[in-house]
Amino acid sequence: MESQSDTKKSLNLRSIGGKMVKPLKILLINTKSKAGFILLVSLIIFGILGQFFTPYNPNRYEFTGGLGPSYAHLLGTTIYGQDVFSQLFYGAAPTLMVGFAVGIIGTSISIIVGISAGFASERVNAFITGLINIFLIIPGVLLIMLFGSFFLGIHQSLGYLPTILILIITGWAFGARTFRSITLSIAKRDFILSSVLIGESRLSIIFRQIIRAIFPVIISNFFFTAMYGTMGLTFVEYLGVGNLLQINWGTMLYWAINNEAYLTGMWWWILPPSFMISILMFSFILLNFGMDEIGNPSLRRFDSKKSKKNKKINDDLNVNTEN
Repeated sequence: MESQSDTKKSLNLRSIGGKMVKPLKILLINTKSKAGFILLVSLIIFGILGQFFTPYNPNRYEFTGGLGPSYAHLLGTTIYGQDVFSQLFYGAAPTLMVGFAVGIIGTSISIIVGISAGFASERVNAFITGLINIFLIIPGVLLIMLFGSFFLGIHQSLGYLPTILILIITGWAFGARTFRSITLSIAKRDFILSSVLIGESRLSIIFRQIIRAIFPVIISNFFFTAMYGTMGLTFVEYLGVGNLLQINWGTMLYWAINNEAYLTGMWWWILPPSFMISILMFSFILLNFGMDEIGNPSLRRFDSKKSKKNKKINDDLNVNTEN
């Protein structure tokens, strides 16, 4: 009996572990999503290392301005004598930080508001829907310009925290509307109605069933919201209403464009940050292919080896149960 019990426990642990690893495996089966995952992880590592191992101080004006790429300066220098590669290396982390912060917080608000609206009474649903519609029509660009102008008027700069808050305020409503629509549909299904009839709490149903069912959509929404956060930061700096003394890919573009690097032939100043931002956006888009595959099993490629392995585990469990 002990051996049977141990076998069942090991099989259960293997099954639990498989459920936790399964989404990542499915994600990496798709060639495009695998490429996106590798790109995103590489950018994160690049950003972390950039906080400690920059070749030169990215803020110091210590070299001849306008130098082209060389062994000493891989991406040349700015017109002010700063090393471009050091700025690109150091500025990766703040850019990623803003994008991920907007993505995580904005998606969290979208989940709370959207699911609450879809799984609430008609009055609450109508109220929350009206709130979502109000935030949907708030022009993010205008709000950023107004706050940026206000900060400039009091001789301050729009730092990372105010920028993140503005982008969250203008970026959560679209996801909330999506989650509300999906929740309204799921809430009418038999397994949800059965849970309500047997007395399961709404909070338990939301976390154990609804969030579980819409998890791929949540991840996709995170990617798009993070994209909005990254592009929002770039736009804030491009307008010149942010803190231009901060080093990130947005301020690099501002100074390069402001000094007409595209006209003076200093391509090494304007192309690297543009390329890195494009790579970040591209990685998010590629990862969404994997999310589609997780959310829609019919899109997954059939794996005969995996099917045989799962069949063998189930057969072992049945044999041990009969004994």
